[in-house]
Amino acid sequence: MTRFTVLAVAAVVYGVLPAHPTGVRLVSAAGAAIGLSNPVAGAGAAVFWFSFKRHRALRQTRLARQSAEGELELLTHSMLIGLSGGLSPAAALLLARETIGSGLRDEIDQVMRRSVQEGLAGSLLNSRGVGGRLFRQVGAAQLSGAPLGLALTALATEQRAATRARAVERARRLPVKMVLPITLLMLPGLLILMVGPLVLPAVARLLGPMVSL
Repeated sequence: MTRFTVLAVAAVVYGVLPAHPTGVRLVSAAGAAIGLSNPVAGAGAAVFWFSFKRHRALRQTRLARQSAEGELELLTHSMLIGLSGGLSPAAALLLARETIGSGLRDEIDQVMRRSVQEGLAGSLLNSRGVGGRLFRQVGAAQLSGAPLGLALTALATEQRAATRARAVERARRLPVKMVLPITLLMLPGLLILMVGPLVLPAVARLLGPMVSL
């Protein structure tokens, strides 16, 4: 395959991806060119690229879930504030939605959209996701007429304990993660202290005649 054909295919691949970032378009064009000129190298590059993209997507999903879990307590307390002010569960949930910025907002929007057909209690009881337990407790309390404030207070206490446990767990893992950086930082100094006294006299003897000149 001629070089002109390879460059033309790379240009076409770059041009058909206008909605993607420039870096993705360049990598795609380069991958197409490599695949045409060397199929084995192209296959290897494609496997590496898709593995990287999958790892990045999984990492983003994990971080989004952690962010949502971190705002569960805030959502619960915001609902308690709304209920103590005399708002209905639906109004308190919508008010609490404005205090968060993670994927919990999307879950609340889904609950409110389903409530048009299923009713608010049914929509809350059928909720899943990070906030599913909170929504199901709210739905069960609304359906049975039980005091919602007590259930939310107990759930907030449990969430606070879970947040504290996660923080303690991260603090316990920190020394293990710091072993390698600390070792890499200390190793050059240790080598200089241990090897320096042995090497410096030999270097001085070698450089002595040159310095004297």
